Order: sequence, then C-alpha cells, then structure tokens
Amino acid sequence: MNKDLRTFLDEIRKLGPQHFVTVPRELDPTYEPCVIQQKLAAEKRFPVVYCEKMKGSRLPLVTNLFGSYELLGLALGIEPGTPKGAILKQYRERMARPVPAREVPRDRAPVKEVVLTGDAADLGLLPIVHHAENDSAKYITVGCLVVQDPDTGIPNVGIYRHEVQGKNLLGCMFNPAHHAGYIYRKYKELKRPMEAILFLGHHPAAVMGTLTRGLVGLSEFDIMGGLMGEPIEVTKGETVGLPVPAFAEIAIEGILDPARETGDGPFAEYTGYYGPPKRPIGLMQVTAITMRRDPIYHDLDPAHREHNLSGVLAFESSVYDSVRKLVPSVTGVYMPPSGCCFFAAYVSIKKRVPGEGKAAGMAALAADPNTKMAIVVDDDVDIYDEEQVLWAVATRHEADGGLTVIPNITGAHLNPSAYGEVRTERGPMTTKVIIDATRPATRHFDERIVPPQEAWNRIRLEDYIREA
Repeated sequence: MNKDLRTFLDEIRKLGPQHFVTVPRELDPTYEPCVIQQKLAAEKRFPVVYCEKMKGSRLPLVTNLFGSYELLGLALGIEPGTPKGAILKQYRERMARPVPAREVPRDRAPVKEVVLTGDAADLGLLPIVHHAENDSAKYITVGCLVVQDPDTGIPNVGIYRHEVQGKNLLGCMFNPAHHAGYIYRKYKELKRPMEAILFLGHHPAAVMGTLTRGLVGLSEFDIMGGLMGEPIEVTKGETVGLPVPAFAEIAIEGILDPARETGDGPFAEYTGYYGPPKRPIGLMQVTAITMRRDPIYHDLDPAHREHNLSGVLAFESSVYDSVRKLVPSVTGVYMPPSGCCFFAAYVSIKKRVPGEGKAAGMAALAADPNTKMAIVVDDDVDIYDEEQVLWAVATRHEADGGLTVIPNITGAHLNPSAYGEVRTERGPMTTKVIIDATRPATRHFDERIVPPQEAWNRIRLEDYIREA
C-alpha cells in the first residue's frame, strides 16, 4: 500500500498520547484548533492533533504533524528517541537518492473519488482555519502548490500562504526568492496565465519534500519519493495539465493570470509577528476541487513552532553542505525553533586550523538568504542544547575578535527588522552576524570539566533514586 497521510496517522496513533491526541467535540475553525495546539505547547507537549468535527464542514482536520523534531524522524520511519543528529543524517542520505514519480490512471487515484467543477467547486466546503485575531481572512497554510516551468516543463512544488478571497478565489503569496516566484515572473513576462494545483493532505515525508532547497530544475516529486522510500504516484489534473499526487486528500486546481493580481494580509507569520499587508500577489481562479470520499483536511498553525520545524531538515542540510565545502570537519548543524527555523544556525566543527570558526560562519550565512545569525562552536558542545551553546558564547567568544557584522545584504523580507536600500524603509535586506565561539586552534585554552566517563556509564538513576 502506498504511504499517505492515513498510513502515517495509523502509525502515530499506536504510539500513544505523547505523539497523537484526538479532539472529539466540535471545533470552530476560527482560532480553536490553533489555541488547542498552543495550549499543548505551553505544557511542552507537541503531538499530532486530530479534530474529529469542524463547524461548517463535514471534514475532520489534522494539525501539528511537524510539531517536534521527533515527529520529523517518525515521518522518515526513524524510531522514537533517536538523536537529532541521526535524523538529519538519515534525511540527507534519502535526499541524495531521489526516486522518480510514477503516473497512474485516475481510477487508481483516491484524490479523484469526488470531482467538483464549475459552481460546485466551493472552497467553503473545506474547514479552512482563521488562525489569529488580526489575520485578514482564512488561510490555507500547508497546501503544496504544483506549477510548471514554462521553459523546461519541469513541475515545481512548494508551500506558500493562500488567503481565501471568495468561494473560488485564492491569493498566492510567493516569496520573491523562492522557485515558484521565479516561475510566476516568467509567466508574467510571457503575458500568459499559469496553471496550478494546490494539494492538501499527504504523508509528512512527502510534504517535507516540497520544502527542499535544491536547484530550480529539480522536481520535488522525485525528492518526495526519496524521502518516502517509494515513488510518489501522480495522476493528471481535471482542468489543468499538471500532475497531482494520487494519494493526496484534497486537490484544488486553478489558473493564475499575472494581469489580475491581488493583495493579502496581515497574516500571522512564522516570525511570531503579523506580516505586512496588501503587497501585490498572485490570484488563483479555482476551476476544480477533487478529493477522497472521506477527506481529511491538513492544517498548520503558521505562528506556532510547527511552521518553523516543518522545513528545518531541508535548511539544516543546505547549511551543512555549504559549511562542509569550506570546513570539512563540520560535525553538526541545528537551526532552532527560537530562530524561526532559518534565521539562526548553530554549527559545530572539529577545529584544527586558525580561522575555521569564522569560515564556517560565512559558509552558513551563504547557504540561504534567510539566515542572519551563525553561531559556531566546538564539537564538544551539544548544539541541540541552547544552554550549552550560550555557555560557549559566554566563555569562548570575545566580540572584538570573534564577532563579524555584515550589513546591507539580502535577507528574509518577512523579518520585521528587515530594511530597504533606504534604511528607514521596509525591504528585503538585513544585517547578518557571525559569532565565533570556538577555542583557539593553536593556543592553550582552559580544559572543560566533564563527568568521569566510567562512573557516568555505570550509574543508573533508577538504581539509586527512590521517587517520593
């Protein structure tokens, strides 16, 4: 059986309430799924949340599929409790082995069990969520958008924000530096409409595949197959000539006419702030909605840590590759939720040559325009423990030698501190920083205190501690 959202939910449900919880009572799609998710997070709990009944829709809703680093590992079939570094290693190995997509006829595609066209293609059938108080409208937040490069014919899949602007109208906000943004501008220059399919609900490894940081000419469908360990099966759209995953829950087809644009926002973004409103974005005219007979709607709370974790392995892998070119002794990369996934990178290296700390930091910043801070530490520091990282900064870093500031460079346009060519204006530029918190390579430095290894390995707390 093909892997899909349902096979994953069946696996996670068996692991118990640490990883899966159900909400049996009816929820209002305005705020309530998000508040439940946020209240769980306040208790340091990050399970998948399955909402059985949604007001105004017959569809159930699932959220928080990417709520923890451990869930990312489970999506890749990795056992619970596996160290984070091993999860990144497995992700990188699968990324290196893409599996081409396989086309199947529509009668073998569950996403074609219900086909709605014309006036019946109504977005109001879906339990689309209003996530935060100051959001301008309801948003589809984890739909995977399929478009096609007009020059190469290669499909591209990515995740963007989509504001509901009518029963058959969706805003499409492309980051200018993302692949779909480049493809959309090509259609704009050609003065041609762009076909698109927005699919929702698939195996989380497939969704993670849409967030890869590869070349424009690489099909994310092949990456999805590599991460899932099997070809992703696709079938043809009903009203557009694009492929759609056969085992998706829902697919929304449509046309974007670059001559007919719109604006959206404000919107509660991954930064923890409301993004700027009413910038020009694409407008999708919905031409069809197809789905399973009993579809599950997949949502993601955009202002929750899940948003930042969903693509973290892709960002970490990209930074790791970039650093390894300059510093082959890199031992790890972590992009913590506190850094909004890609604003901050913690890099550990086995330092052997003077200057390698700063070189690793430069390479980390060069890996992605969104990254604005790189903290580089020695390999004895656990980069997944922010207390240890900050301890290294406090004890191994001196700002007059280890701090590098790079102003006026392209960054994340949604970062509220970003600026334009005129510093007082909002724009896509930021000031980046490298914090070299590594020990000197050739000079003496005080020895770190560590527990005696023999005693550490021998003593088990359950043999010594009696719980009251």
